[in-house]
Amino acid sequence: MKKKIFIAAGIIVVLLIIILLNIKFKGKTITVKVEKVERGEIKSVVSAPGRVSPKNEVNISSDIMGKLIKLNVREGDQVKRGKIIAELERTREEAAVEVARSSLYSAEASFELKKSTFKRKEKLYEKSLISKEEFEVSKTEFRMAELAVDERRASLKNALENLNKTIIRSPINGVVTRLNVEEGETVVTGTMNNPGTVLMVLSDLSQMEVECEVDESDIVDLEIDQFAEINVDAFGDSIFEGHVVEISNAGRTSGMGTQEEVTNFEVKVTFDKTDSRLRPGMSSTVDIISALRDSALKIPIQCIVERGKDEKKKTGVFIIENDKANFREIETGISSEIDIEIIEGLEEGEMVVSGPYSVLLKLKDGDNVKVKKPPKEKGDKENEEKDEGEGGKEEKGSGRGRKGARVGG
Repeated sequence: MKKKIFIAAGIIVVLLIIILLNIKFKGKTITVKVEKVERGEIKSVVSAPGRVSPKNEVNISSDIMGKLIKLNVREGDQVKRGKIIAELERTREEAAVEVARSSLYSAEASFELKKSTFKRKEKLYEKSLISKEEFEVSKTEFRMAELAVDERRASLKNALENLNKTIIRSPINGVVTRLNVEEGETVVTGTMNNPGTVLMVLSDLSQMEVECEVDESDIVDLEIDQFAEINVDAFGDSIFEGHVVEISNAGRTSGMGTQEEVTNFEVKVTFDKTDSRLRPGMSSTVDIISALRDSALKIPIQCIVERGKDEKKKTGVFIIENDKANFREIETGISSEIDIEIIEGLEEGEMVVSGPYSVLLKLKDGDNVKVKKPPKEKGDKENEEKDEGEGGKEEKGSGRGRKGARVGG
């Protein structure tokens, strides 16, 4: 009799425990949003700020010092290669040419005299009418006169070159984008320690590019000829196409030794088609396509979670099976601002938990979940926002934070 009582009591206790557990876990069912694993295009983008500049830009300086007496261009003027753009005072150079020319004439006359003397003494020496010493002296004087002519000729050439330098011509076809001097000013040449006067800057606006700075964490993904999209701030949402043409081999570090230390690499992106409205110095943003997959298995980035600590930390997602969230480790590939490529661990069509962010942050393997159904009509939008609860706003804010970090990087 006692045995039957104990058995009945045990059955009742077990039933009570089952009932209590069901009640307990039923109250912990978590509402989640899900996304389907699908195939589609995904591109990895490296974004960087930059400024528009001409591909060919020349600083015009003078090779000689002098007073600027004539300026033939204004800022914004178009010039052709070889056009005279400025003239310096040339009185000193003209005088130097005359002096050099006179010295050359004098040296040539002396050379003719020494040559005639040498020829005469050469014949006398052959007849043994003069000593060898006298003959050698005449020969040496003739040779020195010949060298003097060469020296004076070189001096005249140098004087003429300096005279030509008083006329400054354009070395390229371009536009005067900066004018630093006015007529009457004295221009100086540069030295080892002091830069010379830059008269003006000529730019070839037919070929434009953007010089941008890319963070060291992204530079390893870039290669020459990669496609880029250029957004110039002055043109709003207009997008220009371009390609990477140059990648710096050395980085530039700012804030060295501080918490703000940053190392960037200069990258040049050229416009495939130049717009006549582009001007040097315009600020822009460049999106360089570092990788592209036409048919990649992908999911939204916010689905990715990490579980575990230190060496045991694993990257994966939560999939829905039998109304439970099951953690599955995955291997990822390239990523865009919103999607990430799945290399291994998921199959097309599977459902993965995508939010809310506050729920996904604390979700555990084996938790009971209920999938939130999307609204069928526009009128259901209000109900959807209400159902998101406290997690919806957190997810939206967090999403903006992640996107901003990627663009900034």
